[in-house]
Amino acid sequence: MVDVDATVSLPEVELPVVRVSPYLFTDEDVRLYAKALLGDDLRCVDPWSENSRTRAMREKEIMELKSDLDHWEEYGNIIWDNYDSKAEFEKNLQQKMIQAANAPERPETAAPTWTWEAPNVWTKNGKQETSDRYMTLLVLNEDDSESLLSIDKASEWGRSGLRYLRDAGSSLHFPLFDGSWPNELSLTREGAQLMAEQKLREMGLDHLACAYSASLRVYRGDTIVEGNPYGAYWAFVFTPEVNGASLGFTAQTAVESSEYRREWRYEQCRVLVDEQGVALLEYDAPCAVEKVEVEAATLLPFQKIQEIFEKMVLIVNNNADVNNSDQRCTVTEVRLSLVSLPEQNGDGGLLVPCWDFLGYPLETVNYPPQWRALGLQPLEIYCHLTINAIDGSIIQRQ
Repeated sequence: MVDVDATVSLPEVELPVVRVSPYLFTDEDVRLYAKALLGDDLRCVDPWSENSRTRAMREKEIMELKSDLDHWEEYGNIIWDNYDSKAEFEKNLQQKMIQAANAPERPETAAPTWTWEAPNVWTKNGKQETSDRYMTLLVLNEDDSESLLSIDKASEWGRSGLRYLRDAGSSLHFPLFDGSWPNELSLTREGAQLMAEQKLREMGLDHLACAYSASLRVYRGDTIVEGNPYGAYWAFVFTPEVNGASLGFTAQTAVESSEYRREWRYEQCRVLVDEQGVALLEYDAPCAVEKVEVEAATLLPFQKIQEIFEKMVLIVNNNADVNNSDQRCTVTEVRLSLVSLPEQNGDGGLLVPCWDFLGYPLETVNYPPQWRALGLQPLEIYCHLTINAIDGSIIQRQ
């Protein structure tokens, strides 16, 4: 079943074709990011030392673990399913309490060395040399909490990424959206977006524009069950903007790999904001604009695009024939925007105008989606089909 009752979203500018190349973070970038996210006069803790975490941080972790133990049957055993029994979890908790008792009030700190490190890569043939590099900054704050900034750059793949946690002791992450949660903060969407945009300006990422926002809950252990503690945030996704045209955001994060090309991740920045400011920031796969090849691309008539959709939506992501079960595809928005595509014979990519057919995640009768069981409204960011607006080819998002 294919249900289409969709608005058509068009950009306010002509769409270009832009050549881009993967961008590797420089030492200057790292210092700028660290200043914006961690502040001035950094005092770093050895992130790999047993004594890197303060006693206050370990005691906070123990309080959370005790709560999970008290609610073991409700949600604790789901969060900690790597433990075979409650007794095994209790044994681990006792070890954590000993670590907390021996933890320092304030660990030793030093100024950052700004040194890139090589990861340990092992294969069946032994340790492998690699040109990949990473840097980890664990900073002790004035209130004895710790913040974490981890940065990676892979020269071989031409890809960089960073992750910032305001509270290094937390397990905060940017989850896939399960549904629209009510705003439980006193902070408005507009106020939260201003906070996020200000932080990006401080990082020098002025080319990123807000492509998506939603109120969000992040549950402990990513387990959505009644009683499980969670944090409330405003979630934002920022994507590159070129000549006033931006990359469209979907739940998918990359173009699939094939025999002709490797996986190509989309450049995006994901931010979680609460009343205290930015709690999480993840920036993946930055690209540099090499050249605007076409200022205003000539596009196929929309009637042709519609014909392609009606044919190909029954073929792409068709799990009905594979699983022998009914499948429903619901499309609520048809959007024209830029999509980042890899070149077949090179390391770079192109930003190309494409049509996205967006809607609810695929439903099957045998496997009702989680959002339905929770009584939530599904978020309309799942892309059922992407069609190149210039030549009508199908883009297989991941």
